[in-house]
Amino acid sequence: MRISHQMLHQNSMNHVSQNMSRLNKAYNDASTGKQIHKPSDDPHGVSQAMQLKSAISANGQYERNTSEANLVLDETDQTINSMVNVMQRVRELSVQGNNDTLNDEDRNIIATEVEELTEQLRQFANTQVNGNYLFNGTDTKNAPYAEKNSHETANFADVKLKTFTIADGLTLEVGVKAGELFGEGEDGLFAKLSEAAQNLRAGEKVSLDKIDSGVDQMLQKAAEVGARKNRVEAVENRISGSTLELKQMLSKIEDIDIAEAITKLKSEESLYQASLAASAKIIQPSLMDFLR
Repeated sequence: MRISHQMLHQNSMNHVSQNMSRLNKAYNDASTGKQIHKPSDDPHGVSQAMQLKSAISANGQYERNTSEANLVLDETDQTINSMVNVMQRVRELSVQGNNDTLNDEDRNIIATEVEELTEQLRQFANTQVNGNYLFNGTDTKNAPYAEKNSHETANFADVKLKTFTIADGLTLEVGVKAGELFGEGEDGLFAKLSEAAQNLRAGEKVSLDKIDSGVDQMLQKAAEVGARKNRVEAVENRISGSTLELKQMLSKIEDIDIAEAITKLKSEESLYQASLAASAKIIQPSLMDFLR
């Protein structure tokens, strides 16, 4: 077969174009640190990468949910502990008030402090986190005990706890209802504390059993909160580990070895320069001959 100058020219340009494409690919790899720039580079790899990114995104949402759940649980735990401290002080005062040697003035002083502690408990019950009431379930914009004597009519039967989806298929209720901590109506803790203050002023005995039952109720709820917190933290750690593994898998698909990429870039650059030089030698005589 006769090889014409046109064939040499065309083959030379094809080789230059191919080498330039490989050089461009090597440059993109080295400059971005990625080996996939478009679906055609690796269709199967692109499909796997999309699935991994979707899983990483879902884990990101679960991590945000567990973080918010932990915040609610932490604040709940701390606030209940503060309530228990208040109740322990109420018990100390009740023991003092039950002493027959106290006069009316002493009993009135103790009763006043019990009333102040009762108001402090109400304030704890109206604790807010990021502008949301902590102990009123999903009704986070309304205080459970807005007024001083609102415990007399408060009803928490329809209150629902906030829920958080912390993993695929795992939804957890978080928080404590005010009614679960303090009870309701005449049998509620606020009514018992009011009764204690009245008994102190009247020179009557304060029922320590009623005080103790209130403390026990708080401690029980604190234990439940602790158990939920442990569960959330366990899930959070598992999600964190899963996210790390997914990112490592994604990196194996998308990322390149930088040292290897730079070496390849240098190699492709040399090939491209060589192809240009060779093409110049082939094309130049043909043009000169044509001009002659």
